[in-house]
Amino acid sequence: MSDKVLYQKWRPSVFSEIIGQNHVVVTLKNAVELSKTSHAYLFCGPRGVGKTTTARVMAKALNCPSSPNCCMQEPSKKTFCETCESINQGTMIDLIEIDAASNRSIDDIRDIKEKALYAPNMGKVKVYIIDEAHGLTGPAQQAFLKLLEEPPPNVVIILATTAADSLPLTIISRCQRFDFKRINVKEISTHIKFIAKSEEISIEKEALDLIAQNCSGSLRDAENLLQQIATMNKNKITGHSLVKFLGLTTFAASIEILAKILEKDSTKALILLNEQIVNGADPSMIKNQLLTNARGLIFSKNGLSSLLQETEHAIKKLEEIGSNYDLKTINGVASILLKTKVTSNEYPPIGLELAIVEACSVEEKSNDDDGVAVTKSYPTLQKNDKEISTSTPRNAIQDAKVIPEPKKSSATSITNVNRQDEGADLWKQVCSELRRKKGVKYWLGGLLSSASPQVKEQQVILTFKSNTMRQNFLDEISNGKIREVVQSAVSDKYNKDLKIIVADSVNTEQKDSSPLYKTPIVQHAISMGAKVKETKE
Repeated sequence: MSDKVLYQKWRPSVFSEIIGQNHVVVTLKNAVELSKTSHAYLFCGPRGVGKTTTARVMAKALNCPSSPNCCMQEPSKKTFCETCESINQGTMIDLIEIDAASNRSIDDIRDIKEKALYAPNMGKVKVYIIDEAHGLTGPAQQAFLKLLEEPPPNVVIILATTAADSLPLTIISRCQRFDFKRINVKEISTHIKFIAKSEEISIEKEALDLIAQNCSGSLRDAENLLQQIATMNKNKITGHSLVKFLGLTTFAASIEILAKILEKDSTKALILLNEQIVNGADPSMIKNQLLTNARGLIFSKNGLSSLLQETEHAIKKLEEIGSNYDLKTINGVASILLKTKVTSNEYPPIGLELAIVEACSVEEKSNDDDGVAVTKSYPTLQKNDKEISTSTPRNAIQDAKVIPEPKKSSATSITNVNRQDEGADLWKQVCSELRRKKGVKYWLGGLLSSASPQVKEQQVILTFKSNTMRQNFLDEISNGKIREVVQSAVSDKYNKDLKIIVADSVNTEQKDSSPLYKTPIVQHAISMGAKVKETKE
């Protein structure tokens, strides 16, 4: 290999070498051939897909004095004129590249405007390539408008950005916009194979596919990864070495873990997970692979396998496994994994382990229910009420039937609660115990003290005084740890397992001494543990 990094050494120098952006290349080539080029271009898209490279090739095409144009050549027969060669070498003084991330002030733009008035020195036109254009400050963007709208003769401006939405519409409307897309796995794999052969790097087919799949559609990332792993392994790259280097699991291992989750075999799934962690896999990467495979199952069941950026073997395996399960079950597992926060290199991988155990408990509801996948002894969203199991952790992992949806209870049936009876005293004890227990944002005791409880059989129905308090409580118990704290307090004080049901309606019939009680700031203060004190006038 040469001293240059691979992405610089193999940077395209003619239009035909640009990978995966045919819609852009064809338009620009035709514009050059027909002499219908614009004075301003906007190249936008993800990183590493060829925006700046295409801008340089376009600058060469605009300045090339040869006929035919040097930039229209085929890759195998490249010869460049003096002007194009100077651009290749970076010595062309009429090609000015500016990094807007560091040259972003209004003074920098004024300097460009002043220098743009001078005629080109060597070429036909003076080309300004402004990379990371979204980094320009607001005043700099405004100062740039006039130059974009009416640039001096023989000046072409090309803006490149990964965040076109950050640019004002007044700039976008003055440019010809080209959206660069992510490069697909097949094109990246083919190009990496070509580079590896040219650089005398031995690489397995599995490793090629892994590089292509783990570079997020960025050819530059793929080339950097190829050079990095080739250097580490002395130009011999195997699939196993790449898996270990990236902290991944093999496709076979990740799909096997997902299959065991769908089979509800949590024991085997945890054993397989532990084997991968011991071998150096990153838990966050395993989670992403499981989600990618779940997505593959969903796509294959919907007849969309052609949209998957996977190998033929992987697609066949996904179709085979997907045929054994319905979409609701797969979606239920994917939803649990998606909501689980897994820290990179977490050890032991408790977050992912708990997610797998929970995902293994996903069940389908009967046709009489909502048709939504639910989990045993975990919060379930019913049509009319929010139902939270208050089982202890020991009971939570035992098989239990899902309790049918309770009948609708009207607001009047739960508002006239006698706070003098034993149930009200027990609820006050619950609130007292949780008075100094803080959730993510609010004090739990403060939230619960604003609710009116009513015990019915194995349920305690909570009706809050306002929608704000009700929603704050629901937000808090969506966190598993906080939910367990509330469940434990309720079970301890009532000396039995109860299901907490949060009524959809609020207790609007309860009158407070002041209308200020219902204002958001007072409700927020109460949720933080404050108490309302009545005063006599």
